[in-house]
Amino acid sequence: MIDAALFPLFLAGALVLNFTPGPDMAFTLATSARAGVSAGLAAAVGVGAGSLGWAVLTAAGLAALLAASEHALTIIRIGGGAYLVFLAVQTFRRRRAMPQSRGGTNVWHAFRSGALTNLFNPKVGLFYLAFLPTFTNAAAGPVWLQILILGAIFSFTGALVLALVAVVAGSARTALAQSEKVRVAMNMIAATVFGALGLRLLLARTD
Repeated sequence: MIDAALFPLFLAGALVLNFTPGPDMAFTLATSARAGVSAGLAAAVGVGAGSLGWAVLTAAGLAALLAASEHALTIIRIGGGAYLVFLAVQTFRRRRAMPQSRGGTNVWHAFRSGALTNLFNPKVGLFYLAFLPTFTNAAAGPVWLQILILGAIFSFTGALVLALVAVVAGSARTALAQSEKVRVAMNMIAATVFGALGLRLLLARTD
């Protein structure tokens, strides 16, 4: 159901983006710092659950769009490509910024906040709609099903990375807070990934 040739590129890109400092990582770091590792792990699971919810919504929405219009995927690819290029520019401009978050105060609050923060952030849905179709191939099976599988994998790897961040929260927070070089390097890598994927979508043949 997934293009075997595209999957390694997807996994590499997903891991780079998972490790890039952002709101989810800031939330997990802050939660671990305030309420301990258990709450940090709960935050990571909550973020993963929220991301998985967006994967389901993205797959369902894409299935409906494809059923309604044969040109829907082309429109999504162009729009998604433009959005990813926009993210590349924004990430580059904010490459020195340190994401801030207050974090959760206990295990349940951390899980709930992580999930709701993702589910009620439309930017997450836009990102999924832009990022995931890059790695689909209509010849490999239903595109919506590929989106769902890829989204689930992205959510899972993201939760694993955040769980790791929760465990090493002290040293990770210090590195991100005190080392501008670390933040700039990770954000530059992310900007490159966003830009490359966006251009790939914009320049892809649609016939």
